Amino acid sequence: MPTLEDLKGYMERATGLKRPGKRKAVDLARARKPVTVRFKDDGLIPNHPRWPLVLYRNAVAFDEDLDAAA
Repeated sequence: MPTLEDLKGYMERATGLKRPGKRKAVDLARARKPVTVRFKDDGLIPNHPRWPLVLYRNAVAFDEDLDAAA
């Protein structure tokens, strides 16, 4: 038996509630400079010697009425 959260999820997918439209989604994206992070090789986790982790902080501005996960 589905839970209340499952039913809410089905309704949001079916109706598009709390999701931005195509034009609105483009407007939510912001230009940001990348932040690169390099990790030392600890021998446990393989790291590529030339490719850093790249982060774009706050690249999307969400409205309060939108669900960030949607």
